[in-house]
Amino acid sequence: MAEKTIDLEVKVTMEEMKKIGEFCREQNVNFSEWMRGLALREIERKAKEKAQKCTSTS
Repeated sequence: MAEKTIDLEVKVTMEEMKKIGEFCREQNVNFSEWMRGLALREIERKAKEKAQKCTSTS
């Protein structure tokens, strides 16, 4: 699957930006890739929760 770059706006305070920058440097990760991974994991987690909720109410 081809990747496409999009521009996103993330609102953070200067202190939050410093923490995020430090974390990315310490972990040697690219911010964009890290956020993408977080988002995809959250989507998967929510889908599993929804699936479990559907099976438990059936």
